[in-house]
Amino acid sequence: MLPVGNTASTLTSLFNLQRTQQSMFTAMERLATGSKINAGKDGPAALISSEHLAAELAALEAESQSLQREYSNANITEGRASEVSSMLTELNGLITQGANAGNLSDAERDAIQLQIDNTVSSIQRMTGDTVTSLDGISLPDDGNTQVADTLTTMSGSLASLTSGGANSLASGNFEDAQTVVASAISDVATTRGTIGAHQAYNIAPQIASNQIAMENISASKSIISDTDYAVEMSNLIRGEILSGAGIRVLKMAQQNTSMILDLLSSER
Repeated sequence: MLPVGNTASTLTSLFNLQRTQQSMFTAMERLATGSKINAGKDGPAALISSEHLAAELAALEAESQSLQREYSNANITEGRASEVSSMLTELNGLITQGANAGNLSDAERDAIQLQIDNTVSSIQRMTGDTVTSLDGISLPDDGNTQVADTLTTMSGSLASLTSGGANSLASGNFEDAQTVVASAISDVATTRGTIGAHQAYNIAPQIASNQIAMENISASKSIISDTDYAVEMSNLIRGEILSGAGIRVLKMAQQNTSMILDLLSSER
């Protein structure tokens, strides 16, 4: 008579099969999501570390975007100041032309003065735009206020060059007029240098530093949370093999139990 077995072998086969299939489901989930930390149960400590790194990365990304905007705004401001500089050079040429042309008729001199008036008007308008665009950047040591005051004062001083002004062509104060323009050119050049220095030595290094930090944090986060596809594919294949074997073993155990029960029934 065959020994009567119990269901231990069947239960063992069933439990092993369930563990194997759970391992397969985990591997498939990680392969599908690209993350090996999909819930707290996958690794509480790893999840906490990953979330902290994600928050730090988000903060750096936001800061970098702000710095990039400031860098772009500085380009706009410096570009406007550059245009002011070009117009001041043109203005200086007009004054020189008016001062050195002793044989000019009144009509010709008036025409040059009209050009000066229009140029000064354009410079003042562009200077106002430049001052406004300073709001998009943050110069150190209250630099925004200093630059804005310098540009505003410079713009106001050019009014003396226009018709009826103390340094217009009709006044004959050509040396004073050229001094006003030279001072304005110097002020604008200093402004451009201040903005450029802020870009080169404050904004750009911070952007570069943030980029390096983001790369390092992303790498750390990837090590903690990203799926290792080689490992998970290996786990999936292993699970498929073990699952197939487990199903066969379970069927065999069930068949043996059935055979024993049949034999017991036939002996009664």
